[in-house]
Amino acid sequence: MNNNILEFQEVWKTYKDGKTELHALKDINLLLKKNSLNIILGSSGSGKTTFLNLASLLDTPTKGKIIINGQNLSNLSKIERSKIRRTEIGIIYQRNNLFPYLNVLENVMLPMVSPDKNKSITVLETVGLTETHKFPDELSIEEQQRVAMARAMINDPILIIADEPTGELGKKSTKMLMNLMKRIKYKSTILIASNNANLSGYCDELFFLKDGKLKKNPGNNYKSLNY
Repeated sequence: MNNNILEFQEVWKTYKDGKTELHALKDINLLLKKNSLNIILGSSGSGKTTFLNLASLLDTPTKGKIIINGQNLSNLSKIERSKIRRTEIGIIYQRNNLFPYLNVLENVMLPMVSPDKNKSITVLETVGLTETHKFPDELSIEEQQRVAMARAMINDPILIIADEPTGELGKKSTKMLMNLMKRIKYKSTILIASNNANLSGYCDELFFLKDGKLKKNPGNNYKSLNY
């Protein structure tokens, strides 16, 4: 069994504006292990959005390889990438993207490959939610993020990608959510992109993205990265 869940090998992403080339990502190398919680710190404009679009297979690199669970995905068709994204990758957004006209259970079941109410209830219990009949506007922001986490987990993905998942949470709710992330990493490897340096204490691996370049920090201390 492959112990490497996500790999970037010499990945570049370049955009063209007329004759001008913009290198959004520059020679990115990354390796995420199974059962790990990983955080990429970066400010606005650092390349985080581009990076997440590549990692979640919403976009393809200009150069280099992206490998998930041993499979090179760089040259797959949109349909093939979409299938893998649905079955192998869970995504959590800063603003949870819940459908307001669906209740908690329905929101979680929506992306299921094989709809299973009992499994959905079990996953919701894993994230500490039992009132499955409520609608998003009846929940706190923290509870909405728990629903979003359950939805990301529902197809048993090997990789969960979270884009600023604590961006709208207070200190107490952030601690709760990150401790929950630490527990579920044993089912899915987690990659978080954030500009909140305080999250570094929760991770197994810490990376820093600046001007399209990625640096790994062996000590997991954001201060040593001049963040």
